[in-house]
Amino acid sequence: MPRALLLSSVLLLAPAAHAATPGNAAPVTGVAGSTCAFVTDQRAAVPESQDIFAVEITRIDGTSTPLDPRNRHKVAPGSRTLTVTDHIDPDRLPAAALAQIEKMKRLELQHAYKPFTIEVQPGVSYAVGARLLRDRLDVQSIRDNAYWEPVVWEQRPEACR
Repeated sequence: MPRALLLSSVLLLAPAAHAATPGNAAPVTGVAGSTCAFVTDQRAAVPESQDIFAVEITRIDGTSTPLDPRNRHKVAPGSRTLTVTDHIDPDRLPAAALAQIEKMKRLELQHAYKPFTIEVQPGVSYAVGARLLRDRLDVQSIRDNAYWEPVVWEQRPEACR
């Protein structure tokens, strides 16, 4: 079972699953005087070598995000629920799994999205991604959309007012 974040605990709303940060990422202290924070799905270097891939943030606290690409979304500190969909590189997936994933996304579009909660600290920017769970590329896990989990893969101090 992946480790839960300490300061920025990320909790999947799916049954009994917890998202994690890659490695032993320590919580980041926010920029003093900041009154808000940022969440982003647009960092330049997503760590694909750690099986973490891009996502698209589609909702924040139940409100749809703008359709035009944004490099970050300004949010208030506190508990924020993000809804994301994965953009896992198809070249990193076995052909049989890829076919199943495409079928699941086509037939059960709502299953392709995952909500998760982040405890946001002021003056911090959070990069979110999708961790591919290679041990869950079986047909049933793909049907259940359990082959990936949302993660906060990077936190950095960033002034926000």
